[in-house]
Amino acid sequence: MIMQIIQWEAKSFRRPVLAVVIIASLALFPVVFLPSGPAMWLTGIIFGYGFGFLIIMAGITIGMSIPYWIGLLFRDRLNVMFLSFV
Repeated sequence: MIMQIIQWEAKSFRRPVLAVVIIASLALFPVVFLPSGPAMWLTGIIFGYGFGFLIIMAGITIGMSIPYWIGLLFRDRLNVMFLSFV
């Protein structure tokens, strides 16, 4: 199933659009607990070491920042709730 999606993705999009799609998938998949390994594999195959590394690092950076910002929104509420039990 994953191989068919990767093949479809590689054939359907041009390189600049594919880079944006891969960055978005690398950023959003970890947020919803989906594996992002196949997207990294596709990036390495299509874009090579140099551009592939840059695309992966951009996507992973955004993907790590999104849960941080979501947690930051609820930090004060969680602290107040925790301190009310102590």
